[in-house]
Amino acid sequence: MDFSDRLRFLRQKHKLTQGELAGVIGIKSSAIANYESQRNEPSFSKLIALSNYFKVSCDYMLGVSDNSLRIGYGDFVNETADFIKKYNLLSPAGKEDVLEYVNYLLYKQEQYKQDLNG
Repeated sequence: MDFSDRLRFLRQKHKLTQGELAGVIGIKSSAIANYESQRNEPSFSKLIALSNYFKVSCDYMLGVSDNSLRIGYGDFVNETADFIKKYNLLSPAGKEDVLEYVNYLLYKQEQYKQDLNG
């Protein structure tokens, strides 16, 4: 997917009209239409505003990466970024094990909260 496809996808995913999205970043709706039809490209500042609004990386918006996580932009601390990198190295079975264990830990945490309030 290129920028125009990503922009349209994200806009529709968030159930926004071109006009609504344009209003959010302070441009005319025709600019969004031009971005989506590949007639124009956004300035760096508008690209950053779009990626900030959708909470995705600029690399994702530009189609450079299929990973939409904004690692390094303050949305994730280094620990979380490191965990994600390691998780992505796991086999599918390993990923299932991690998710199962995380669900178990969340269950234990909830039980502990209920015991404190109970």
